[in-house]
Amino acid sequence: MKKHLLTTAIILASIVLFSACNNEEEITPSGNYSPIRGGFPQGISQYDTTIYNIKQEYGVYLLYKDITEEDLNRDWVSVGTGDIYVAGYEDEREDRAWNLPEEHLPFYVNYFNNYIFPNISADFAKSSFPVKIYMIHNLRTEPRDFGDDSGENVEGTTTDPYKTIKLGNFDNWAISFKDEIINGSDTEYILKQQRCVFMIEALKNAMDKGEITSPDEFWTGFDFSEGKKMDHYDESKANYKWKLGFIDDINDNFGTGPKKQLWRPLETIVSCYYWEKGKYKEYNLFNAYIKNAMWLTPEEFEEKYPSNKFPMLTEKYEITVKYMKEQYGIDLQGIAYGIKKEQQ
Repeated sequence: MKKHLLTTAIILASIVLFSACNNEEEITPSGNYSPIRGGFPQGISQYDTTIYNIKQEYGVYLLYKDITEEDLNRDWVSVGTGDIYVAGYEDEREDRAWNLPEEHLPFYVNYFNNYIFPNISADFAKSSFPVKIYMIHNLRTEPRDFGDDSGENVEGTTTDPYKTIKLGNFDNWAISFKDEIINGSDTEYILKQQRCVFMIEALKNAMDKGEITSPDEFWTGFDFSEGKKMDHYDESKANYKWKLGFIDDINDNFGTGPKKQLWRPLETIVSCYYWEKGKYKEYNLFNAYIKNAMWLTPEEFEEKYPSNKFPMLTEKYEITVKYMKEQYGIDLQGIAYGIKKEQQ
């Protein structure tokens, strides 16, 4: 009897989980403006089960089917650029909807399930992530046709139309991996860049809304007036930047932009508004430590900033890591490591 009841419960749970897959009605999540066509989850594989579980715990829809041009461009387009986001293969452009190739779904789902969600809390995801994340094949920009008198398209501003990530939309973000990355070329490094770019955008959203702040103890000991006179090159000087606790900053694109520049040395930031508390919430010294902690593993941090030579850097790093994990459930070291050590 117990075995019969268990079997019945499993069947009922399966029906609830996958009945949406056969429902062709559009779903519009609360507070969202673009629908999910065809029900959710969008398939019946084991990866769709993972997608469903992520939605249940973190409140985020991972979508990979029936995404249209209108969905991708639900944001303001800068005046004069003419750029519009499109996706899929060239011969799919007329369909106005693109599906991720089925063989790519495991790579995308594992990216979120192994690298992103294990390192954050559900509360943070629900407050700082968009409700929908599109997993897109061949995401890129094309010139938008404004239909001027000449009949020609307005040229886009980008020299590289392929995009790996599209963030900041009011109801959705998009992420895209090139085929060569999925097939194994520089995969780990690209995944590291992608998760850091993804996470810093979410963190900036939270900081901007005042949902993440820095602890007072972090700021103890910094002399910003001395920071204006610090030495950038000579480690023997008492006012050498790292001795004063002024860590090197990292670009928000983590080296994914056209110039591939990762580090942003402090000598390029002459104004202290980038450093002091309260000046720019998402671009202060605390933010620079967050980016270092999510990019460098603890071992890599020690190698770059030896604690016996620069104890203040180590102290502030440890404060940052502990505070973010205990206060907000964000594991910066986990982001740096990638897949958790016990999973490797």
